[in-house]
Amino acid sequence: MVVLNNEHYMAQGLARKCYFYPDNDALCIKIGLPDVDESHITKEIDYYKKIQNKDVAKFDYPFYSLYHETIETNVGEGFVYDLVRDEKTQKVSKTLLDYIVMKDCPIEDSIFDSALHRLKEQMIKHKIFASDLRPRNICCKILKDDSIELIIIDGIGHRDFLPLADWFGYFARRKVVRRFESIHLHTADEHRQLIRRLYPKWINW
Repeated sequence: MVVLNNEHYMAQGLARKCYFYPDNDALCIKIGLPDVDESHITKEIDYYKKIQNKDVAKFDYPFYSLYHETIETNVGEGFVYDLVRDEKTQKVSKTLLDYIVMKDCPIEDSIFDSALHRLKEQMIKHKIFASDLRPRNICCKILKDDSIELIIIDGIGHRDFLPLADWFGYFARRKVVRRFESIHLHTADEHRQLIRRLYPKWINW
């Protein structure tokens, strides 16, 4: 059993708490919140198992955080994933949402836009889908040369009864593009304007 305490706590999302994995800086442990339907988590894990044979070496880069195993912890069942860190500082990478709402963001929108296009094309090419593709679920990893990679850290999977997108490139493209369009995420500023309309207090500059 892995013992977690307050010093390991990292953050909390809508469905899970996230902890640093003790003695392993490359991993994190996610624990489901007590009031969240377990099927929300098990469906995601089932999808990870479904795509575990994907050849990551063929990706331009690993564009989603890999699931490793399910473990027992002192605070409940834990799900072990890669922890995304910036190469330059080894700090935990900020989310794309953090940067989109950041005043005086050090990264230009054009860089985010190129990275979003790259992420979208990789999802289409390798038929990897996300049911909750939002900036809060995407980490922005800063590399040693100051370039960035966008990595999905939550919300992987889909619930299609007839998964045509898993089999055919045409349907894969339609599905991914539709997801980007639904949340106005083709560009960073497009999503920023959406946030400004829906949550004006988030962006007050």
